[in-house]
Amino acid sequence: MIKTNNMKNKILFITLLLLTGLTGLAQDNTRVFSFTPISKNNVEVNGMAIGLGNLWNREHEVKINGLNLELNPLTPLIILFLDPEKVPNDKALQKYNGLHLSTAGFMGQVAHNGVAISAYHVTYETNGLSITCLYNVSKTLNGLHISGIANSTEKGAGILISAANYGETFTGLQLGIYNHSENFTGIQIGLFNRTKKLSGLQLGLWNINEKRSLPIINW
Repeated sequence: MIKTNNMKNKILFITLLLLTGLTGLAQDNTRVFSFTPISKNNVEVNGMAIGLGNLWNREHEVKINGLNLELNPLTPLIILFLDPEKVPNDKALQKYNGLHLSTAGFMGQVAHNGVAISAYHVTYETNGLSITCLYNVSKTLNGLHISGIANSTEKGAGILISAANYGETFTGLQLGIYNHSENFTGIQIGLFNRTKKLSGLQLGLWNINEKRSLPIINW
C-alpha cells in the first residue's frame, strides 16, 4: 500500500513538472515546430518551420533556429512586382539561424545566419552562404553569396559572385560581369570593374579606380 502511494506521488510530481514546463513554453511562445506565417508576436521556433513564410507579418518578432522551409505559390507574382530597393528594411525583427530553403525568399526586416537557398533574398543582414536564382539585396553581407543577376550590399566582407556585384564598402572578392564599389579592399574580377577607392587589384577588360583607368589590370 505504501509502495503504491509512493508510486502515485511520483507520477503526480512528474505530471506537475511536465505541466509547469509546458505552461512555461506556452508563455514564452517557444516551440519545436511551427507552420508559417506565424500570426503571433515574439515567437521562437527551435526545430522546424514550414509553410508560406512570414511575408505578410514582417513586423512580428520571430526567431527560427533550425530548418525554415517555405513553399510560396505566389513567387511569379512577387518577382514581377517586387522592387527590392523599396522593401522596408531598416531593422531586423525576424531572425533565422540555420538552413533556409524557399521557392520565394526573405522580404526585408530579416537577419539570417547560416545557409539560404531561394529565388531571391532581401535582408537586413546575412552571414554565411546564400544562393539565389535572381538577386541578393542586404544592408550587410558577410560570407559567400551567389546570385544569378545581382548581389548588392551597403557593407560586407567575403565573396560575391553574380552577373553584377555592388558593395558600397566591401572587403574580399567580387567576381562577375560588372563589379562596382565605392570603397573596396581586395580583388575585383570581371569584364568591367569600377571603384572610387581601391586597396587591392582589378582584373578585367576595363578597370576604373580613383587613380587611373586601365585595361586588363589595375591597382
